[in-house]
Amino acid sequence: MTALRTPKQQRSIQTRKRIMDAAFHLYAKKGIHGTNSKEIVEKAGVAIGSFYSYFKNKKTLLLEMLEDYLDRHYLAIWKPVEDITINEMGRDDIKVLIESVFAAYDISPEFHRQTHALRYSDPDINRVYERERNREVTQIRSLLESNKSRMRVTDPEAAAVVIHNAVENVAHTATFIGSQIEKQRLIDQLSDMIFIFLLHGSRSA
Repeated sequence: MTALRTPKQQRSIQTRKRIMDAAFHLYAKKGIHGTNSKEIVEKAGVAIGSFYSYFKNKKTLLLEMLEDYLDRHYLAIWKPVEDITINEMGRDDIKVLIESVFAAYDISPEFHRQTHALRYSDPDINRVYERERNREVTQIRSLLESNKSRMRVTDPEAAAVVIHNAVENVAHTATFIGSQIEKQRLIDQLSDMIFIFLLHGSRSA
């Protein structure tokens, strides 16, 4: 079996990126199961041999694309709030974080929708999503523990899971299923709910 190449030269890096970009485009247009490797290389303008130099098969490509996408999803959520003074977190900071979650769903909604649906039938995709979920929950828990002297909650670990699930479920539903209520109203109510849950009535709120 031919060993997979790790691109080091700029030309190889660009070829690999073209393959991944082509796959994103085709998955959005035709679906993951409706796209094959031949169509991907034709769209990318590269030889089929180039595809198999970098990816064992279409599944390997999909998993790497998913990890790359979830990294961008994570940065889109947490980059806007990196300057928050974490021990002074307030309602406006909570709102910025929730707005970032909603914005992250706009990066590639069709790819997200298709891969998220596959996590219930594909253990490999589920593992990637579970790693991301754990990373998100860990980040939220760290934020809560940094503010624990001001918090009403007594179990930051459980609270992190509750907050993550609440925000992700509302953002997921608004993006993929649709809501009769505009997104900003949902964000405002989530911000109020989490602020009251965490900080309302605390000494520093």
